[in-house]
Amino acid sequence: MKPCLRLVVLGVLLAGSARAQIEIFCQPRHNYFLVGEETTVRVEIHNNTDGQLVLAGSNHNARLGFELTTESGAAVTQRGELPFDPTEVIHQGETWARTIDLLPFYDLRNSGRLALRAFVEWDGKAFLTPKSYFNITRGPEVGKLLVSVGPEKKKTTVKYSLRTVAREEGEILFLCIEEPDTQIRVAVANLGSSIRLYPPQIRRDSAGHLHILHQAAPNRFTHSELTDTGRLLNQEHFATDYQMPDMQEVEGHVIVKGRPYIPGDERRMPLGPEANQ
Repeated sequence: MKPCLRLVVLGVLLAGSARAQIEIFCQPRHNYFLVGEETTVRVEIHNNTDGQLVLAGSNHNARLGFELTTESGAAVTQRGELPFDPTEVIHQGETWARTIDLLPFYDLRNSGRLALRAFVEWDGKAFLTPKSYFNITRGPEVGKLLVSVGPEKKKTTVKYSLRTVAREEGEILFLCIEEPDTQIRVAVANLGSSIRLYPPQIRRDSAGHLHILHQAAPNRFTHSELTDTGRLLNQEHFATDYQMPDMQEVEGHVIVKGRPYIPGDERRMPLGPEANQ
């Protein structure tokens, strides 16, 4: 057998035995993620070795990592190592499963299609998953509010933007907090499912809280109250009642008037702006 052919065969044998020792699976939670949103992937590791896989601590013997690349093949910059608890030990014959948010550990500020591979390093070998793909998008803008903040001589402008992402279960509405000049996204808040028969509304009260009213379903509207940093404080739901509930500013407060939504209330009503015609 020629030396080069012997090396190829040996490589195939090693790869086959490696797959038998550790099996690893990785799948992004969604096909599309908004820039700045939690970018979660589901990872499963099956330990078919004759020992334990220890992912953290002074006695760790295995490492879980990811390869993220753009369509051009460029590596996405990694900001830090994934943290694991020393108690995360995968015993012989066990399956370890975890959902991991990649956003804190990789530079995901740019939109585009990304390729993902997860790998486990153990005993001088690397066990890799096939490539899976997902997309980072800025999302179409369906509403916005520009606000000046800070002292008079140092005022800056903050952009509160309403954007959507199409998911397997339907369209999802997000509040995005951005620097309008640089388009750097500071925070993102998921407001839930959305349909666009009525355009969403956004207002800000005297306390600096954001109020968003949007149609979440054919028979339901949702009013969300958030801090100026995007933390969700409260959500309340209203029935359609032929039209969009009324959101008003009263002495610095934002209030919504409408009939509370009761799950299971199946009144048949005209939907959308055409109901007023």
